[in-house]
Amino acid sequence: MLPTLIDSIIILLLIGTLVYAYILDRRVRTLMAVLRELGPTVGAFSSAVDLSARSVEDLRDLSLSARRPGPDLQSAGERTPAGEEDTPSEPRSALQKRAEQLRSRNPVRGQAPVRGKSELVRTFFDISKEREK
Repeated sequence: MLPTLIDSIIILLLIGTLVYAYILDRRVRTLMAVLRELGPTVGAFSSAVDLSARSVEDLRDLSLSARRPGPDLQSAGERTPAGEEDTPSEPRSALQKRAEQLRSRNPVRGQAPVRGKSELVRTFFDISKEREK
C-alpha cells in the first residue's frame, strides 16, 4: 500500500511539472514572438537615442565654445607675450565640474561600459535568434 501511494505522489508531481513546463513554454514562445515584432521599433528607438545623445554633446560643445573668451582686440603694441596664456577669470560651471567628475570616475568592477546602445540591442536580438535555432 505504501509503495503505491509514493508512486502515485511521484506520478502526480511529474504530471504537474509537465503541465507547468508546457505553460511556461507557451509563454516564452509568445514573448519571443513579441520581441521579434518589437525588434525594428527598438532599433529605431535606439538609433534615435544615439542621435539625441550626439546632439546633446554637440550642443554642449557649442555652448562651451560660445562661453570661451575670444581673442582680445588689443592694439599691436599691447600684445601678450607668447609664453603667457589667458586664464579664464570666471569659475567653472557646476555642469563642467560634474562632467569632469564622471570622466575621472573609476569603472565599476564587473560592469562593461556600453558605447553603442544600438549595437547592444542588435546583439540581444541576434542571440535570441540563435537560441531559437
